[in-house]
Amino acid sequence: MPGHLQRYREIAQVLSRNGLYATAYQAGLGRWLPALGHGFVNPRDHDDIRPEILVQTLRDLGTTYIKLGQALSMRRDLLPDAYCDALDTLTDSEPPVPVADIRSVLRADLGADAGELFAEFDEIPIATASIGQVHAAILHDGREVVVKVRKPGVVDRVNQDLEILGNIARHLTRNSGFFADIGIVGLVEEFSRSLRDEMDYGIEAHACEEFGRYFAGDARIHIPWIHWDTSSTRVLTMERLHGIRIEDVAALDAAGIDRHSLALRSCEMLLRMVFELGRFHADPHSGNLFVEPDGTIGVIDFGMIGTMTPSMARHFATIIVGMFRNDPSVVAEALVTLAPPRGVLDRAALRKEVTGLLSAMEGRRLADIRAVEIGSYLFRIVRSQRLALPADIVLLVRMLAIADGLGRRLDPTFRLEDALNPFAEHLLLQQLDPRSWAGRAREATLDAVMFSAELPTYARRLLDRLDREGVDIKINADELAPLMSRAEGMTDRLILGLIVSAMIGGGSNILVANTEKLGRFAGPVLGTMWAILGATGGYLAWTGRPWGRSRGRKR
Repeated sequence: MPGHLQRYREIAQVLSRNGLYATAYQAGLGRWLPALGHGFVNPRDHDDIRPEILVQTLRDLGTTYIKLGQALSMRRDLLPDAYCDALDTLTDSEPPVPVADIRSVLRADLGADAGELFAEFDEIPIATASIGQVHAAILHDGREVVVKVRKPGVVDRVNQDLEILGNIARHLTRNSGFFADIGIVGLVEEFSRSLRDEMDYGIEAHACEEFGRYFAGDARIHIPWIHWDTSSTRVLTMERLHGIRIEDVAALDAAGIDRHSLALRSCEMLLRMVFELGRFHADPHSGNLFVEPDGTIGVIDFGMIGTMTPSMARHFATIIVGMFRNDPSVVAEALVTLAPPRGVLDRAALRKEVTGLLSAMEGRRLADIRAVEIGSYLFRIVRSQRLALPADIVLLVRMLAIADGLGRRLDPTFRLEDALNPFAEHLLLQQLDPRSWAGRAREATLDAVMFSAELPTYARRLLDRLDREGVDIKINADELAPLMSRAEGMTDRLILGLIVSAMIGGGSNILVANTEKLGRFAGPVLGTMWAILGATGGYLAWTGRPWGRSRGRKR
């Protein structure tokens, strides 16, 4: 605890030194602030936290806060571009620690000195960051490796800072509308989990192996293997890759590498991770991608991984398709489904902003629209409408922007959609698969059941509020009967839809499982299922038409 108090004092001093007195009070650090000659600072006041002041403050606070700044630099859905651009300049590189400290970690975790563990161990590090240090080495069987070692004492310092940061976030939420609005507590919790995972090299090692297994059959992709005998939570030993940095266009040309093909293959690799594996490399910058002499793409650094569920992929694809079809309704609904509102949603304002986005894109050639530009538009809408965009979608948009920029650097004629189209088509074909329909029908049925189970709780809350506050209700009796008639019709259609969905789901499973037994009858059975689906869809469309309901009211 004494260490915590000293750290609180240090943080208060850094904030005051940068003129952020009100922010320090809002963060609950008032007791450690120096006395001010000009009087009392109201905790509800706001500092003018300009981008350069924010960057300097985080840099002064050290490793954990620099990492926080790097994480926030990706959140263009929450912060204006000027702040994200400034935060993007933060680096966590530090001077190397003495090699004796590195050797002590190896001895403590692996039970032997570096000279026993490796045939050769280079004492001069290849790279040094705030958390770890990387050294080249050679195994006793002659294979080249890199050894990533976590610096001594890092975990204790980071854990102390994360605990303090959580307390600060809670104070900021109570005392600042801005920090409450962006959900600073949730952001800090998410950041804490991510940073703790980053400090556990075992997690990165397993992620690397997962991607290695997935691409094992593709000779064009090289994922390094892990040497588990000399790895632990603090030590990661993996194959050393050699090659040309993928952004070094001159070296690629000198080596005779086809840059057009390389651009397509690199983006295809990243998209396969997203749409097939459901896990993707979230930081594929040029320093993490190498091109070997035969054109093989080598990938390193699996410390930042994004996850993409089938549902997220479907909704994201719907947004992109809706954009290029110039359909604001589709884009708006898919966006709200993907990123639920943090408060009351103004759907008219959302639709207006989406329409403005599509108008800005209208008439432009697809090849002229950058992924980063689309992402910027989307993030602007998400910020203004206070939508809670999942962190993995933020990582995905960032990854696509990096992939688009990389592809265009390798080949000015590159278009991201050329790599994206095959995956989009596959995704659309999956939507036409009866088994996929059955699965979504089961999901919808489960959602309905869960809603029914939760309905009494919502009803009790509503009644409690009515008891406390009361409500004035005016009802026009002439309008009540058509409303009830419409509700009955909707109920009938819902029940019919659920029944037919269940029939299709069951029939699809039976058909798939017994295709050989049905023989020549498989075609007629499938045709009958499609006929039922078509008839039901026609009925639902006919009974749901607005003009049909209007005629019904006139009779």
